Amino acid sequence: MKISSGFRSIAVAAIATVGVSLASAAHADSGTIRFSVYKAAFFVGGSGGEGTFTFHGKSYPISIGGVSGGLAFGVSKTYFRGTVRHIRRARDVTGVYGAA
Repeated sequence: MKISSGFRSIAVAAIATVGVSLASAAHADSGTIRFSVYKAAFFVGGSGGEGTFTFHGKSYPISIGGVSGGLAFGVSKTYFRGTVRHIRRARDVTGVYGAA
């Protein structure tokens, strides 16, 4: 059975693409994140907190803040701890995040 050169070229390109994408995922790393959030509300509420993101043995400060509205009363403090996966550099987690 003879395979056309065009089909062979497409097959080799597809295999190379899959290999590169798997290799890049294998080089991704992970870090840990810990932070606490204070929340207070009397109809209109606010929240704020701070913590650290640790990646390759170095700690980076993070800050959290927000405003909420609705029928809410009270004060709370919550601690969060987790793993950040599939990153290559510490700045990969930089940004503004929100709850959906």
